[in-house]
Parts: sequence; C-alpha cells; structure tokens
Amino acid sequence: MTRLLTIVAVGLVFLLTQSGHAHHSFAAEFTADDPMIIEGVVTEIWFRNPHARYYIDVTTDDGAVEHWDTRAGSPSLMTRRGWTKNSIEVGDHVVLYGHRASDRSRKLLSIVWVELDDGTRLE
Repeated sequence: MTRLLTIVAVGLVFLLTQSGHAHHSFAAEFTADDPMIIEGVVTEIWFRNPHARYYIDVTTDDGAVEHWDTRAGSPSLMTRRGWTKNSIEVGDHVVLYGHRASDRSRKLLSIVWVELDDGTRLE
C-alpha cells in the first residue's frame, strides 16, 4: 500500500509540475490588433507539439535578413485542417499572415495562414 501511495504521489507531482510548463495564452505573447504579412524562405521546420514552428528568413527592403520564428497550431490541429509535416519544406518561399509578438523587438509571428508559391493557402 505504501508503494502504491508513493507511485501515486510521484505521478501527481510530475503532472502538477508539467502543468507549470503548459500552454500560455495567445494574449500573453501576441497582439491581435496589428496583423502583418511577412514573406521569405523557410530555413527550419519543427512539426511537433505544442506548436508547429517555421523559421523564415525575410529580406528587408535594405537587403538585411531578418530571422523570424513563426508558430502555427498543434500538429494534430493542423493535420485536421489538411496540413502535413511535408506541406511546407525547407527552402520553400512563403507568404505568411499573422499576429506579431507584443514585444516588437522579437521577430515572432502567430500564423493565421500561409501561402505557397503555387497559390495554395494553408489556414
């Protein structure tokens, strides 16, 4: 019985500490009142929880390259919407519409939709 209680206690501690690292609210990191469009080339993809992430190199008007971290929904949500881990690939040129980080010094975007060169739009 003591062993069972120890296992249950350890399990509860694990679950409670994991919830401390759980999902944050959209409003804590992004602003909904100033959407924007960025355009660039995909340099890295993370198609895993809690959010799929696409790293995009955006060339500014003056020729500088900005490295953007763009985040979509969870892979399971995206799959239900028709995305796959291969819908966007490293090297693809993409146009993204979304909400930028509240902290404007961060190059961070919450994706609403992505448009591929062939005109395909992923939402």
